[in-house]
Amino acid sequence: MPRRSSNDSDSAGAARFLEVAVPLPLSGALTYALPAGLDAPAGSRVRVTVGPRRLTGVVLRTVATSPDGVRVKPIEEVLDAEPVIPEELLDLARFAAEYYLAPIGETVRALLPSDLPRWGDRRVALTNAGALAPPRDEAERAIIESLLEHRRLRVAALRRLLPEVRDLGRRIEDLHRLGRLSMEEPGGRGTRYVKAVELRPGALDAHLETVGRAPKGRAVVELLHALGRPATLAELRAEVGCGPAVVRRLEQKGLLRTFTQPERLTLERHRLGGDDESTIILRPDQAQAVAAVEEALDAREYAPYLLHGTTGAGKTEVYLRAVRACLDRGRAAVLLVPEIALVPALASQVRARFGRELAILHSNLSSAERLQEWERIRRGEARVVLGPRSALLAPVDDLGLIVVDEEHDGAYKQDQTPRYNGRDLALWRGRHHRAAAILVSATPSLESRHNVAVGKLGKLTLRGRHGGARMPEGVLVDLREHGSAMAPGEVYFSGVLQAEIRSALDAGDQIILLRNRRGYAPVLLCRACGEDFRCADCGLSMTFHLRGAYLGCHYCGQEQPAPSVCPTCGDEALEPMGAGTERVEEKIRDLYPDVPVDTLDADAARRTGGAAAVLERFRRGTTQVLIGTQMVSKGHHFPRVALAAVLFADSYLGFPDFRAVERTYALLAQLAGRAGRGERPGKVVIQTFHPQHYAVRAALTHDDALFADEEMRFRRIFHYPPFTRMVQVLAQHEDAERAESTLRMLAARLRAQRPPREVHLLGPAPAPFERLRGRWRWQLLLRGPSSGLLRRLLRAGLDDLPAARRGDLTLDVDPYDLL
Repeated sequence: MPRRSSNDSDSAGAARFLEVAVPLPLSGALTYALPAGLDAPAGSRVRVTVGPRRLTGVVLRTVATSPDGVRVKPIEEVLDAEPVIPEELLDLARFAAEYYLAPIGETVRALLPSDLPRWGDRRVALTNAGALAPPRDEAERAIIESLLEHRRLRVAALRRLLPEVRDLGRRIEDLHRLGRLSMEEPGGRGTRYVKAVELRPGALDAHLETVGRAPKGRAVVELLHALGRPATLAELRAEVGCGPAVVRRLEQKGLLRTFTQPERLTLERHRLGGDDESTIILRPDQAQAVAAVEEALDAREYAPYLLHGTTGAGKTEVYLRAVRACLDRGRAAVLLVPEIALVPALASQVRARFGRELAILHSNLSSAERLQEWERIRRGEARVVLGPRSALLAPVDDLGLIVVDEEHDGAYKQDQTPRYNGRDLALWRGRHHRAAAILVSATPSLESRHNVAVGKLGKLTLRGRHGGARMPEGVLVDLREHGSAMAPGEVYFSGVLQAEIRSALDAGDQIILLRNRRGYAPVLLCRACGEDFRCADCGLSMTFHLRGAYLGCHYCGQEQPAPSVCPTCGDEALEPMGAGTERVEEKIRDLYPDVPVDTLDADAARRTGGAAAVLERFRRGTTQVLIGTQMVSKGHHFPRVALAAVLFADSYLGFPDFRAVERTYALLAQLAGRAGRGERPGKVVIQTFHPQHYAVRAALTHDDALFADEEMRFRRIFHYPPFTRMVQVLAQHEDAERAESTLRMLAARLRAQRPPREVHLLGPAPAPFERLRGRWRWQLLLRGPSSGLLRRLLRAGLDDLPAARRGDLTLDVDPYDLL
């Protein structure tokens, strides 16, 4: 079996070995021999064996020697004749694996589409320009003659025909960039194929003479000659109005050849229209922010900023102008949003301004769509990339600008290996590219605020709201005063809230209601025997969903039909306890039966049309009341919303997590910002049992400084980030004693190293959610002045741990969620 290589030589001339990252939980790469006659550059994929398994790995680099005393296996196959991962992204993977204590193979795997075809499966053919241009050397002559003879060939077949052309991959890419070769991508799963035509090699005048006077035929030939590439029948019909009969006649005359190719997907669900930037006049503070970014782009130096302003202050317009400036300077841009639900609205604005420069990447695309967009980015056809955190890993060349919208959002933190934070990696990639990086938020994270204070981030501040709109008036409802009116287990609409809802409805305005729980009720309780239907794998109560009549665990995904009688005692005394979005919707329909209502939560996002359909109905005014979880609070611009209400503001405050208050404030402040963005003034109603809490008061009065000062004081006193760094170690196993003993074993090894006094080990202790997905969980927290110190300490402790026990551990550097 291959072994990890410790050889750091990089002598290209004598290198006959490869360091390969394989998708296994290994701390380093494996070394393989490169057979004579093959070339596998860094960033290309190769087929290798690890024990009995055949895996696809990625070449990290070539080395001149192999580890001493080890028989190194050869690679089985080279899958790519060119790198599919650029060197810069390999550097990003190395950094992420090192910093987040993640296996390099699993980190590299995150950079590629899951079903990326082999480079040799691509088909190439000569364009008209390629057939007419004289070859520049004998190798190019051989390529052209082979394609003239065989018309269209897979790259792998062309390689078999021309074994003497050692740098075939580079030459094919070069000819493709010059427009002398067309290249057809094989489709991913679910790809549809369409008929396409291309012009046979020859001079335009000769082709037109063959066509004769037929106007449609001449138009087809002239179009294909001008395009310099194949066109689909749909394109020909749209451009010159010709039908299949014209194509058949031209094919019979020997002017065209037809073939099938993967359908070009247009992502129509992301086309919602957008604003014309020429009609938008920037305020002085917006213009100043854009000018600062333009100056950084001109300098081509790393320039990180925090763009801070109230909700509705026009932050989106600032960074879209920055994207325009970036493209004008010939560079590319990446726009990150925290959730897929935010993509459609922003995509409509970006597409309206930049057209086909836009590529969209996220997990809700089909396999074929993801592959198409990824290839467009890799080839430089799309220079603006939009998506959630994974879009940061797109193979963008000459990156000039990265925007992280709603940078405070916890969704930027990956909850699977590699557990990276998209916001922080965006800053690393910006530094690596000498690019501008803009973190955007109305409620910045404490880390970003701290980085501004210590000079790591410049600050761009926007004051006031777009169009002169005022911040919404805050209305507080103290739930302690309504105890007698609140029935246990029901959603509560205070008299104050009902009056505000009726006022908004009578005025024809729209309303957003926040209840940060999906489903109908978090607990279905039998009042006769106390049965509360806990998940067998997690030990937590399953949520009752009225729509679909089922119980679901929101942690492991298990579902079961909701019973009509208690299976434990047989009684019918089953009662939903608490309220989720479904119950809120039911209550609104009871109170206001003629009002159109919609719900936006994770369940709605999975239904036909997804979140985009819900938001589009609300944008058009088809829906007057929108109920939802935190998804309704983020980044949406609905000018007709006059009222935003938080039915229960204390959802996060009681969580055993040091970020609970920060999450609460961000949620309340962001939700408040949805109201009053148009001409009419808005209101925000907050119902809470903690009316004096500084997070609630700050959200009500739009006093961001109040929250920041109080929360920073708390973090400093108790030594929490951003004033210290933290690593969470989680031991998980089906056997509770095994999970506990593994973590105690590691803790003993860590303490035996006698860490510095400023390093604190908290635990081992059961995790707040002690059992999830059938596995018992124990937690150990490391706190210290630097991440590097904590990571060195952990590596030393893990080296002494048996390999079987290391497999029980999950390491999370800079954790966001400690539950």
